[in-house]
Amino acid sequence: MGLHFDYLLNAARWAPSADNTQPWQLRCDDGILAVAYDKARVEGVTFPPNDPATLIAMGAVLENLLQASAATGLSVERVQPGEDEYFRLLVSETSTSSPGPDSHPLFLRHTNRLPFRTTPLPRPLVEKLLNEREETACVQLLEGKHDLARIAGLVRQASTIRFQTRESNESLGRSLRFTPREVSRGDGLDVATLNLPPGGRGIMRLMADWRRMESLNRWGAYRLFAAIEAKSVTNASAIVAITGSPGYAGALDAGQLMERVWIKLNAEDVGVQPFYVVADQLFRRDDHLLPRGLEQTGDALARTTDELLGLSGRKLYMLLRIGYPIRPPVKSLRLPLNALCKAGWEDKALRP
Repeated sequence: MGLHFDYLLNAARWAPSADNTQPWQLRCDDGILAVAYDKARVEGVTFPPNDPATLIAMGAVLENLLQASAATGLSVERVQPGEDEYFRLLVSETSTSSPGPDSHPLFLRHTNRLPFRTTPLPRPLVEKLLNEREETACVQLLEGKHDLARIAGLVRQASTIRFQTRESNESLGRSLRFTPREVSRGDGLDVATLNLPPGGRGIMRLMADWRRMESLNRWGAYRLFAAIEAKSVTNASAIVAITGSPGYAGALDAGQLMERVWIKLNAEDVGVQPFYVVADQLFRRDDHLLPRGLEQTGDALARTTDELLGLSGRKLYMLLRIGYPIRPPVKSLRLPLNALCKAGWEDKALRP
């Protein structure tokens, strides 16, 4: 089963994560593949293990594994995970087929932050999207200038909080990769993937230092940056909202659904850019983690989001800006398997 396991592990590593931090640890031994939080590598660098952002990423890993297993003639069964694991799969061969090619749509999935053509989506594709669900997680589609403007308003509200939050700013700063050497590490945000204007790299360097950002904010810089981020939302054919039930399982389901929709959209030549900023600020509000003085802004954001999406106790997990790409983006790199897999995996799970 060596080649098949290798293929599964490679599929897992191409899942999306917050700022491309890839917080997962892959554990495999004797037909078992489990996914846990890599505390030693990412604790204090990205979101904590039970944060919705982390759970969404782990759900995306699960979706990639399920799709990859189907492409390789493997049978996978979810079994009871270990104490610190998100999920555990029992993997067995059902055919002697060789692993599928790396041209499987999951390997072609990518983020596109560049401008889009705003051509409306064909109705058959819209219907496919609206029919996608995972347990309680489902898809809402917002189209037309009015709805896109309202979503942009949510992003602007949320971003005014985000750009005034030291923790969020420092987390972004740690993730930015400016030089070829930094990019070659295989994690973080390659600034070449961002849609930066002339001089944008210098601005990102300034923003990466909280003391400088705090000084800029005294002159209202957070409003300018929030407006720029919100403006890109309106350059879309539509916005996909991934919503689901609150809690641990709901976030995992939302991550699975998000990844499935994203893979399908890219396979239809539709570009995708994720926006987590609204959901992030709403979860921070629920946990009383918003900076002092911004609580009312968070309350207003929650009311507006509930009104627009009709959440009724459900949670927003992700917004996806979608449209037809004008040009292909730079694709982010990934860490090598030996950085993601628990020590000894070569001798255990990958033996023939």
